Order: sequence, then structure tokens, then C-alpha cells
Amino acid sequence: MASGKHLLHHPKGSPLLLILMMLTVLPSVVLADAWGAGAAGIIGGLTGLFSLVVFIGGPLRADLRIAAVMGPLLIFAAAVPRLVAEASRPAAIVLVVLLGFVAALLPLLGPRFANAGMGLGMTTVFGYGYAPNGGADHQQVIAAAVAGVAVALALRVLMGISDPSKPTREQIAQVLVADDSAAATSTAFGTWISDGRQRWLADVLDAASRYRLALRAAELSGTDPDAIAAMRDRAKDLAGRLQAKPSTSHPSDPDESAQDPSVQHAPVATSSRLADASDALDDVERAIREHDTSAVPLEHDSRHQFKDAVLHPSARLRSVQLRHGFRTALGLLIMLIITSGLNRGDPLVSTAMLATFSILQASWRDTLTKATNKIIGLVGGSLLVAVILLTVPSRFLTPIAGVALCMGLWFIVTRPALGQGCMVVVSVGFNSVTRDLNATNLLLQYVGLTAAAVVVGLVVGFAVVPAFRPPPLRRRIESATEATTAALRAAVSGETPGLSDAVALHREAAQQQEELVPDHEKLDDQQLTELDRLRTGLHDLTVLVDATRPTPAELDEVLLALSPTEMVVPDGPGSGTGPEQPRQASSTAQELAQQTGEAERYLLRTLPAGV
Repeated sequence: MASGKHLLHHPKGSPLLLILMMLTVLPSVVLADAWGAGAAGIIGGLTGLFSLVVFIGGPLRADLRIAAVMGPLLIFAAAVPRLVAEASRPAAIVLVVLLGFVAALLPLLGPRFANAGMGLGMTTVFGYGYAPNGGADHQQVIAAAVAGVAVALALRVLMGISDPSKPTREQIAQVLVADDSAAATSTAFGTWISDGRQRWLADVLDAASRYRLALRAAELSGTDPDAIAAMRDRAKDLAGRLQAKPSTSHPSDPDESAQDPSVQHAPVATSSRLADASDALDDVERAIREHDTSAVPLEHDSRHQFKDAVLHPSARLRSVQLRHGFRTALGLLIMLIITSGLNRGDPLVSTAMLATFSILQASWRDTLTKATNKIIGLVGGSLLVAVILLTVPSRFLTPIAGVALCMGLWFIVTRPALGQGCMVVVSVGFNSVTRDLNATNLLLQYVGLTAAAVVVGLVVGFAVVPAFRPPPLRRRIESATEATTAALRAAVSGETPGLSDAVALHREAAQQQEELVPDHEKLDDQQLTELDRLRTGLHDLTVLVDATRPTPAELDEVLLALSPTEMVVPDGPGSGTGPEQPRQASSTAQELAQQTGEAERYLLRTLPAGV
């Protein structure tokens, strides 16, 4: 029974990627064919899939802004490198390496651009490496690329037009109920900024943060568990109302609150802290009811420059992300040189390039995880292909590959090693039949090229670029906190000589925050979680304090919460920054600072002295 229960914990597959394939690849291929793309239609299909990955991830307004920038770049990446290769393969290689470098640096623009980088890189290497049967001229390739991006954009609009701000409301609702309130607050604040800054959502976010602070203080002070549970139930009800699509009825109907069950059955406050939590939930409900959709104004002079400094810090030679860009460019260059010896149109060129790009990650740990899954999948898939070739007639290879494709897409996200194994069967099966190639030779080439991609990702990138390795993680944590503290004080006190100096401090803080990712350090899961929380929290505090401009006294409370000294944790019983004074400073900033400070203290306490 124990083993049976253990098996139940294995992650199950998901049909999401398979559904996305059907929604994007098939319409893109059909549209590309209608536009005369012919055999190049599959380029449009995969470009559509990669483009949808880029365009999805937030509210419709923010995603369309990303689509406006990334759409033309995706078309360029899908079509131009392979067209240049017709005239000059070395020039095309340079172009692919440059686009790979850009794709690796896109996350510098913000967390939302992580998927954009992945989509751009995948589009680039597939567009360059894939060779349609019978060839394709420049018009067909361009038509296919445009069709793919157009279908992805149309799908994104259709998926969000009925409720454009649904992701924003869902993320803000998580602040009320999520186990990790700091991560939820951080994500919700960033999404709210990108989605029009509606005032009622800002009020909900602020009140939800006050509620979490007060509820935590009530828990620590030994408040009746039943009263706390009742308060959580009310918060859950309000979160459900917040996630629901706003009704078209008048938002400020006075009878609505009287009929609302969350008001009628609100728990009776048994302590001042629980009363604060109840008041905060009242404010959440009031904001939902009044539904003020006006935008929260932000100044566009100094604050715009501060925002630019935070979101677009200049890259430095020792930056983790910049080194990842160099590593990606170098890895792609090596694999492009290796595959240049293959015949023009070899189907394994795109396979090898996609494998290389997917393995290369910003940290050694993530790269090792990707490579491990790739190796396990390669070994298992190769053995399965060998058995199939020995026991199954060749005429059954195509249906077997089709089944393997469905299974691979089903498991590639939740169980990547299994998904990778299925993709070995897909590549060998389809290519051996559709291109009339020897399946055994094809399998041997696949194994060799994938092994080369693993070596490039694990060995070459991390052995050649370590000369630019950053300082130890402990020092990076201290530097990021110090730089953020200096930037926050500059934004509030106005004591710096001029605007340029304040912007320089913000830029330095943003650069130091970028370095809070694991490089060669061996961190456990909890340390990785806390490091991510620290990086995101410092970034959001920089943006939030600049947007709200608290008083110096309020800022002092935030900075106390960030202090590495244990005694000033803001939820202590006698602390002047505790939840019993939730309105003295911005409650959202308090929540962020409290959780960020806890992450910092945990890391400094658990990291070895030399790390």
C-alpha cells in the first residue's frame, strides 16, 4: 500500500500543450497554405506555437503590448536566418547567434519576458534548421512566418477579449488566500502595474495586504483558532467575488452589501488584531462594490526615469544574465558549426539546435536539470526505438510516431524525461518515413547530436565563461539589500544632489537585484525559493516605494523590516512596526518588506560563510 500511495504522487500529464498545438499549429499551417506557403507551412505552424508562448502570460492589455514588440521580431527570426542561409551560411550562423544572444537577455526586461526569450530562441533555431520537403522560396517562408504570428495573435485576443483583466483579478485574489502571501503580493503588484492601474484593484491589493499582516499577528498572539478560521472563510468568499467577472449592475448599490453573505456572517473580532483584519476585509469588499475603474495617476518625469532604471538596467560584464547570453551564443555557435557538416535539409539540424537552446539555462542547477531529463529521455527513447525497429514493420512507424507525439506533448511539462523519450520516437519515426531515410542511421545521428548538445550545455558554456563569475552569493545578497536601501532613501528623502544621482542609485539597485540568482552555488529547494522571494521582493519594493512615495517615517518601518538583524522583524509583539499599526506605512510595502527581510535573514543564516 505504501508503494501504491507513493505512485499516486507522480505528476500526471496535462493535455494543455496538446490542445495548444491543435489550436495554433493546424490553423497556422492551413492559413500558410492558403497564402501559398506550400511545404513551408510547418514553419508557420511551429512559429504560431512559439508565438503563443510569447503572447500568453498576463492580462490582455499587457500581452498585446508585448505582441506589438515581439510580433515583428518573431517573423524576422522565423524567416530571415534561413533566407540568408541560401546566400551565405556563415552570415546566417552569425544572425542565429545574435538572435540567440538577444533571446537570452530578454528576461532583463522583467519576469514577463522570460517566455518571450524562450519563444524567440525556439523560433530562431527552428526556422533556421527546418528544411521543407521540396524546398521553399522566400515568399513562401515569409508567408508561413506571418501566418503563424497572425494566428497566435488572433488566438490571444479571442482568449482574453471577454474578460481582459481576469488574470490581474485572479492574482490579486491570491493575496487573500495564498499560502505564500509575499509571492502572491509581488506577482499581483507587477501585474496591476501593467494592466492600467485601476484604483479599485489597488485598494483591494492594499487592504488584502493589511488583512494578511493583521491575521498573521493574530495567529502569533494566540487568538481563538475558530475566529481565525472564520476570518479565512470570509477572505475566501471575497476572493471568489474578486475573481468573478464584474457584473454590469451599478457597482455602488447600497442594497448589495446588505445582501452579501460575507458581511452578514463576518466573524466577531475577539482581539484588536483580528478587528484590524476584519476592517481590512471590509475595505476589500467596499472596493469590490464601488468598483472605481479610474487609473491611479503616476508622474512621468522623475518616476518615469526611476522606472526605466529599474526595468532597463544597463548590463554589466559580470552580470549573471549577460553571462547567460554569452553562454547561449557560444553554445549555439558550436552546434551550428557541428551541424554545418550535415547535408543541407537534414531534419536533425533543427532537432539538435532546439535541444541545445532548451538545455542552456542561466544557472548551473537549471542547466543540469534540463540535461539530466534530456539524457534520461534519450536513453529510454533510443532503447524503445531500437525495439520498435527490430519488431515492428516499417509501415507502422508513422502511426507509432503519432501516438508518441501525443504522449510526448501530454507529459513534456509534468514529466519531461518521459516526454523527451517520446520525442525520440517522433523524430526518428516521422523523419525516416517522410524523408525516406534509414531509421537506424537516423537514430545514431540523433543520439550523437543530442549528446553533443548536452556536452555543450553542461561543459563548454560553464567552463569557458566562468572568468566573468560574480562574487559569492552571500556578498551579492548583502550588496543587493544595501543598494536597494540606498535607492529607497534617495527616492523619499530627496537628499541626493540631483535627479541623475537618484536614477544612478536605482539603476545600481536593479543591477544588484539581477545578480540574486544561483550561479555555481549548490542550493537546496528552500534556499532557491527564498532567493527568488528576495530578488522579487527587492525589485517590487523599489517600484512600489517610488510609486507611492511614503513619508520618511513610513520608509523607516519598511527598512527596519529589511534589516538583517533578527530583532527587528516587524511582526514581533513589541515592535513598533508590527501589524497593530497597519496604516502607518503602506501596508503592501510592509508586507513585501517583511517577507523579503525574512528571506534575506534565512539565506544569510543558512549559507556557508564562503558562499
